[in-house]
Amino acid sequence: MSLIVCSPSTQNFLKGEKFIVNNPPTKDILSLKKSFNDIIAVGGGAVIDTAKILSKNPIICYPTTAAGATATSHSVYWDGDIKKNFHSYIPKEVIFEFKFIKSLSKDMLLYTKYDAISHCLDVMWSKDFNKIDKIEVENTLEKLTNPNIKPIDIIKLGHKAGTFIQKVPTTILHALSYPITGKYGISHGKALGFLIPPLCELFNQKINIKKYNISLDLDISFIINKAQTYPKFFNTSKKINLNQLKKLLK
Repeated sequence: MSLIVCSPSTQNFLKGEKFIVNNPPTKDILSLKKSFNDIIAVGGGAVIDTAKILSKNPIICYPTTAAGATATSHSVYWDGDIKKNFHSYIPKEVIFEFKFIKSLSKDMLLYTKYDAISHCLDVMWSKDFNKIDKIEVENTLEKLTNPNIKPIDIIKLGHKAGTFIQKVPTTILHALSYPITGKYGISHGKALGFLIPPLCELFNQKINIKKYNISLDLDISFIINKAQTYPKFFNTSKKINLNQLKKLLK
């Protein structure tokens, strides 16, 4: 029988032995890496990342967010305030169930949509953008930014955006988001919602979303300096003017 990896909010969706994920995985999860043969994940990115770390084999997953973890061969975990990657397998089967996402709040849908949008933008701004289908990425971004998009389509397009970052890793948006999450405990989606509009201005990218206002005084210099410790910060087709970036983020 398969182990069900889930969150507190998704633990009743499927029957079976449960492994409950309360927070994004930390390095402690590595003590259990590849401990289980068969795993089904029901939940968002933290759940699916945890499941991929725990499993000896490719997992089955029911995504409830647009995190993109359904389409990648790696998992994100945290070592203190440092984001790290664990390499595993791309899930072998992805199942979209409307009944599993209908209880998502408007805020959660917004945060996860920011994540999927940022996956499209990061690959569009990458030096390696020529490795994937430009039209497919642009069409996915256009659909995600449609204000009338249905929740289930956000989740499906999040999976599609995940296939992009499997081929072309994320760049500056995600590099900047990590210190915001690591230092201030602000969720990944919120951090990206704060970052997307000013970064679009930096890259002269037109996009139909409003900036998410974070009610904390962020140390922008710290965030930019910390982001530069991730090589992906520099893997952009345009050279970054740090002074301009600092002004845009304030």
